[in-house]
Formats: sequence, C-alpha cells, structure tokens
Amino acid sequence: MRYLGMDVHAKSTVWCLVDTQGAVVREGRVPTTAPALAALVQELSQEDEVLAGQEVGTLTYLVHDAVTAAGTRLLSFNAQQLRMIAASRKKTDRRDAYWLAKALQAGMYPHPVYIPTGEIRELRALLSQRRVVHADYNRWRYRARTYLRAGGYAVAPGVAALRAALAPGHASTQGAPPSLRAALALCQRQETALRAELVQLDAALRARTEAVAAMQRLRTVPGIGPLTAATIYAWVGDVRRFPHAKQLAAYAGLVPAVRQSGGAVHRGGITKQGAPALRATVVQAAQVLLSRCRSAEATPLQAIGLRIQGTRGRRKIAVVAVARHLLRIAYYILRDGTTYDAHRLGTLTDAA
Repeated sequence: MRYLGMDVHAKSTVWCLVDTQGAVVREGRVPTTAPALAALVQELSQEDEVLAGQEVGTLTYLVHDAVTAAGTRLLSFNAQQLRMIAASRKKTDRRDAYWLAKALQAGMYPHPVYIPTGEIRELRALLSQRRVVHADYNRWRYRARTYLRAGGYAVAPGVAALRAALAPGHASTQGAPPSLRAALALCQRQETALRAELVQLDAALRARTEAVAAMQRLRTVPGIGPLTAATIYAWVGDVRRFPHAKQLAAYAGLVPAVRQSGGAVHRGGITKQGAPALRATVVQAAQVLLSRCRSAEATPLQAIGLRIQGTRGRRKIAVVAVARHLLRIAYYILRDGTTYDAHRLGTLTDAA
C-alpha cells in the first residue's frame, strides 16, 4: 500500500507519494483536470495499491470523481482538522501534500468527509442554489425597507405591504424624489426576478422529492415540511454512516461542547460544527413547532421545549433542545423506515 497526498488548487495539484514506512517515493505537480488526475493515479497504482487524500474545497467533487473512477480510493478531510498541516511553521503546497500523505500512512487523520453521489449530490446542489437565491431575495427586501425608512416613508411589516409600497405609482411613495423612486424601482425589479427564481427552484425540488418515500415519512413529524424534509434527507445521505442518533446530532453541531481536564468538566454551548445548512433548517423547524403547531401529535415535543424553558426564559436553549429531538427522530425514521408516532416519543428519545 502506498499513500498519495494531494494539495488541490484551481490550476494545478501538488502531489506526494509515500510508502508504508513514510518515505517519499515520488512527488510532482499535475493540472487539476479530470483526465490528468485519472492518468496520475492510474500510473502511480501500477506497482502497488494507492490510498489518496485531499482537503475539502470547491474542486472536491471534480477530484473525487476523477480519482475514484480510476479505481483509487480517495478520502477527503476538513482542512482545519488536519492539525499537522495547520500547525506547520513552514507551509507550502509541497509540505501540505507531504503531510497529507503522512497522515494517511500513519492513520492519524480526522474522520473523512462524506462525499455524496448521484441523487443526494443533485439534491444538495438544488438546495444550495435555493439558499443563495433566497438570501439575495431577502437582501433586496431589506435594502428597499432601508431606502423607504431613510426617505421618511413608513411601511407596515410583512412582505405584502412592502411589495405594495414598491409598486409603481403607489400612494405611499408619491412625491418621493427621483433618486428614491429609481432606487425603489431597482429593488422592485430585483425582488420580482428573484421571487420568480425561487418559484422555479421550488418546483424543481418538488419534482425531485415528491416520489422519495423517505422524505414523505419525514414529513409526518410535526414542524417538518417539504423543504426541511429535503434538507435532512440530502445532508444525512446514507444514514448508516451514523452508528447512533447522537452522532447525527453531533454532525449537525447540535451537541454541547465539552472541556475536560482531570476532575474538572465544563460544558458550554453547542459546537456549531458539521453541516450548517442542516443545523439552521432543523432549528427553524423547532421554532415553527413551538410557536405554530397546534396538532395533538406536536404536544409531546412542545412539552419537552416547555419543560426545558421553565420559568427562566431559556427560549433559545429550549429551541435547540427541540431541534436535537427532531433530528434524532428523523434518524430513526430514516434508519428503520417508520413514520412519526407520538406514543413512541419517550422510548425514542431515551434510546438516543
């Protein structure tokens, strides 16, 4: 077995190959293209089997597909977790590739990042596009409100009131200076265009997800709608990679940080490490569950939040706790192929 470290950049990839004793066998540079990477690993694996490693970045999918298609196993790592590289005083592309290869050879590397393929990758791409477009949509709405406030025009809360105020010739902005009218017209055009993009993306998501049975089962949980179910399904991927529900909660960054030394143990806030999109979506679902759900199936979960919140106004702590329970329930639904059952809630949360 030989070990290949790859420091990937936009134009070229620096690589280093070490043997089982950690001695450098070969090193070099290759263009970061699928044919060049495939040819490299095919050449290096002729004499012995090769295990390759890379840092996660914008070209992760390209490198992963090229290397694995050539028959070589590739592990991808979070760059911040590769301590040997981060702590190196002399940081160059060659040393990064060398330390990646050494980490593989010594077995002292962090948990590899899950690289999805096929349906999961396409669903993640759609969700990421929607998140970007929705952020731009909100940004133009906030900008329009800022323009109106600066001009002394009050607008009632809500999207409908803002959309009406942005309409040409609206009574609330009559007599506004030309500069303000031009700025509001720009915001109105951007808001309309981005809203149309959101409609198209939502239609594409519905077409891709309505036939997936696992997502339909996730939607039986109170507070989990189509978008939340799609996000959980996409970012969990293969649920078998998580041995238990607590590890899934840790992957979403919803577990408390622990600092232990000797007999002293300090538990802080949640780690916020892992999948930020999954964490944000589940927390939002917990907010909806606690504030809007009125069904009998939601009562046990709401009781958990009320018990944690208590009388000291710990609303944020309660929301995070309910989000963690939602994610644990989702884990059992995906693993066992079941649906939400409020009567089993106590058993499931105890097992988690």
